[in-house]
Amino acid sequence: MKGIGWVYIREALEKAETCFLCHLENRFEQRYVDNYLDELVMDAGAREKIIESRGFCNYHFYKMLASSTNPASSDGLGMALILKSVTKQLFEDVTADLRIGVESPPTIELDLRGRFRSSSAPSYLRTVSNQENCPACDHVSEIMRIYIKEFVQELKEDNEIKELFNKSRGLCIPHYVMTLHIVSRLHSKKFPHTAKTIIDKQLQVLEELQNNLSVYIERQDCRFSDKERAGTEKAVGESLAKVVGRRGTDRTLARIIGAREDRFP
Repeated sequence: MKGIGWVYIREALEKAETCFLCHLENRFEQRYVDNYLDELVMDAGAREKIIESRGFCNYHFYKMLASSTNPASSDGLGMALILKSVTKQLFEDVTADLRIGVESPPTIELDLRGRFRSSSAPSYLRTVSNQENCPACDHVSEIMRIYIKEFVQELKEDNEIKELFNKSRGLCIPHYVMTLHIVSRLHSKKFPHTAKTIIDKQLQVLEELQNNLSVYIERQDCRFSDKERAGTEKAVGESLAKVVGRRGTDRTLARIIGAREDRFP
């Protein structure tokens, strides 16, 4: 009997209008946001973690705000509780800065995960919430790692999933890279059959995008009427979604690519 992961993957392959992993990631992210505002704001462990990280990253804090101010499920109280806990810690941080004084900073860079790359970064940098410590980034990336791994296994063993994948809209480039990366961790062969299935599908997706963009570009010529242009206007947006993925996918990509070897048993 198939588990809930198989059900979610099958449903996404059938319903997604673009990358099915983007569809899943949206679902899991929104569920986390809603659950956090409904329940985790009162959880002591979750509150301790959000104080330690000085809040969510910029992207997820605004996701929280959008959900908390949605008239259909307004939860300004939850957002206020999060911000009160965070600002209390920030007040202590800034007070400490007053005592310590401003330190001369070494050369500091931000890596792909929004992490300060310096072992001697000045203390005032800890006041900035970032991707490295964001609890929402951690949660979404971990659950996507689990589901991509399950998809890879099902693609190898389940003909129904393979058929649905071949009929689907395929993957965006970031999720394509994540999936191939996980395939490489799970298989010893350089290009196992599963990888070939994924690559073949991606080539099909990219060829379709190029054709759609060519039609769109051609029909911008003044020789074509508005009626003849109709139906091509989605080409740019759909192509962009396939090239860069959903908003926020860069966080998941960075975490999966940077995961330790022991995360892929």
